Amino acid sequence: MTRRGTLVLATFALLLFAGTARAQRASLAGGAVVPSADFTNSAGTGFDLAFQVRTEPMLGPLPLRIELGYDHFSGKGAIANTTLSAEAVSVMGDLGSLFYLAAGPGYYQSSAKTQISGHNVNDQRSYFGAQAALGMNIPVFRWEGFLEVSGVKLFTPGPSIVYVPLRFGIRL
Repeated sequence: MTRRGTLVLATFALLLFAGTARAQRASLAGGAVVPSADFTNSAGTGFDLAFQVRTEPMLGPLPLRIELGYDHFSGKGAIANTTLSAEAVSVMGDLGSLFYLAAGPGYYQSSAKTQISGHNVNDQRSYFGAQAALGMNIPVFRWEGFLEVSGVKLFTPGPSIVYVPLRFGIRL
């Protein structure tokens, strides 16, 4: 299945699941993303976009967060750029009214553009991974905003892919 088809199916599933899971809040976020570990050899800094839906508490007092994400990294060496799309589900916990935690598994698809022997090549791969985030709720005029830093680890057989998104978002 193509990446676009997977994204369309994931978006449809997100909207369908959000309705049955009694969606409480949706949010849009954007920010910077920094590669870490072995990933710094082939990728530079980039930008991060995310659409998130937070449900009412489902696992005792803990809500779920369903997320669709897109990360674009500048390239290094022979790699022109790398993009990652993400579909993830996290369990959330509030630390008072100001801070929150989120952690859970995800499905990630990468696409790296490079040249081999003078030919343009697009290397596409899929991975399972995990993410953990620490966020802070902040008021933004009359809306509820947030700042969030997270760590994402993709389970790969070769070099490790780890990156750190730093997001600012608004809850709709």
